[in-house]
Amino acid sequence: MAVQSQSWALGGGLDLVSPALQLSAGKTILAQNYECAMSGGYRRMDGYTIFDGRTTGTPLAVAGSGPIRGVWEYGGVVYAFRDNAGGSAGVMHKSTSSGWVVVSTPTLAAGGSYEFVNHNFGGHSATQNMYGCNGVNKAFQFNGTTLTLLTTGMTTDTPSHISVHKNHLFLSFSGGSVQHSGTGDPTSWTLVTGAGEISIGSEVTGLNSMQGNSLAITGLKQVSVLYGTAASNWDLKSYSPAIGAISKTHAQMDSDLYYFNGDDISSLTATQAFGDFESASVSALVKPFMDARKTLTVGATVNRDKNQYRLFFSDKTALIATIINRQLVGFSTWLLDHTPSAITENYMGCTDGSVMRMDSGTSFNGAAISSYLRLPFTNLNTPHKKKRFRKATLELEAGSQATLNYLADYDYGTGGSSSSAATTVYGGGGFWDVASWNYFVWSSAVVASAEAYLNGSGRNISLLIVHTSATDPAFTLQGVQLNYSLRGLNR
Repeated sequence: MAVQSQSWALGGGLDLVSPALQLSAGKTILAQNYECAMSGGYRRMDGYTIFDGRTTGTPLAVAGSGPIRGVWEYGGVVYAFRDNAGGSAGVMHKSTSSGWVVVSTPTLAAGGSYEFVNHNFGGHSATQNMYGCNGVNKAFQFNGTTLTLLTTGMTTDTPSHISVHKNHLFLSFSGGSVQHSGTGDPTSWTLVTGAGEISIGSEVTGLNSMQGNSLAITGLKQVSVLYGTAASNWDLKSYSPAIGAISKTHAQMDSDLYYFNGDDISSLTATQAFGDFESASVSALVKPFMDARKTLTVGATVNRDKNQYRLFFSDKTALIATIINRQLVGFSTWLLDHTPSAITENYMGCTDGSVMRMDSGTSFNGAAISSYLRLPFTNLNTPHKKKRFRKATLELEAGSQATLNYLADYDYGTGGSSSSAATTVYGGGGFWDVASWNYFVWSSAVVASAEAYLNGSGRNISLLIVHTSATDPAFTLQGVQLNYSLRGLNR
């Protein structure tokens, strides 16, 4: 019979819940170490490299023991907190041209998980400071030279969350208490200077200053928004009285706040009405992935250049959401070579004491990146007819030569596969036993085509595309074409 062909663009991201017959052909049911490109398609993720500030020589981990407890950028310098070798105290380190250097501080208790904010309370550049807390020490102020502990007057003065809003420093404490400093003075915590307290009736999990006159205060069981400008006119409103947010999962992109509530990734979005908000869930299609990791959250951040919200887990995975103009482009996942413990926009602190510069290099600090993309089973609009599949053609954008392995499965995996060598693939809900067969090789500076000859029959087909390398630069898979011939009804 005559050979026919169908082609389609790739895009839309992970869909782990829709029935097979409802899945768009361009979506994916497995996207490990890919990201949804803003211009469409699936882009192999960038790598990461170890960082300590030096420009020559081999970067080293931060000295001490245990995980990195906090990492932050201030004044063009990266700072990291880790417990000392004996695990008896926390230590602040500064990245320099010769590596990590200890910063002299008052005695800090070991442990905790740091949050930070940079702010200028004084009105000129010389007065911008770094502020932080970690749940086991007093909050602090750091001016690049001296770290000063801040005394709020709380009996247990160990705040866990921090933000700056309307020129007040806000801190959260155990029991649902939110304290704020006097106006323009983060060292003053008396009523006379404008300091005050707000209670939300739930353990606080995050403080985030939003666009306009609002501060988002999330708890374990609620999301509230604080309006006003000072203690004299604060107005607290609840927007989600039953569902809250998990600590460290908050990240802001443009005017929106994204967070993980234990079931879904939610967004708190400013509406057209000034000072008002609406909340929405954005992660229904990847809920199985989230359900398996709701107790494993480490932290979240955004990459503004790629319009991504990134949520990291202690099993070395991450969920990546690409969002443009408040519209979800799609989800993908990462499986890293290091276990994250502290996250910022550009750096990842790890459990082994290393600090990694994200979106850097072509490997996981020298280790190969293994990427897998599984396309949904497609019946090519003829669900009851058997086909003989002859060729798959990928359209991709790549800057250098690389090799892609592939597996073709037929009839939802019951019709056999074109395979010869077994491998194990990490998927959204567990492990997938698959095999790789043959390969594509291409070399092009722009868009190229890669062909793979198939030898299988079935009503439908799914392609798994595999790539493993420590040196190949990122590439983008943009479209696919299948050549096939019809064989008649499946009776």
